Amino acid sequence: MSDHTEYKISGVSVHFPCRPYPSQFSMMDKIIKGIDRRQNCLLESPTGSGKSLALLCSSLAWQVAEKEKRDKEEEDVASKGE
Repeated sequence: MSDHTEYKISGVSVHFPCRPYPSQFSMMDKIIKGIDRRQNCLLESPTGSGKSLALLCSSLAWQVAEKEKRDKEEEDVASKGE
């Protein structure tokens, strides 16, 4: 049994420990898009709405996806050089 669920948000696989609230989906989408565009994000949501969890899950998922993308690019460059 899995202890998390995976959601595809803005092209990034985000692992989340429970079913996100609609506001968390929206927040994670905006966070991922903001990071991709290298923009600052101002996020506001009521106490107890899951801001911290949404921020951590989405930003860490983006980081993993970015590393995988860069590793693939390096492999492609290395294989062309052989």
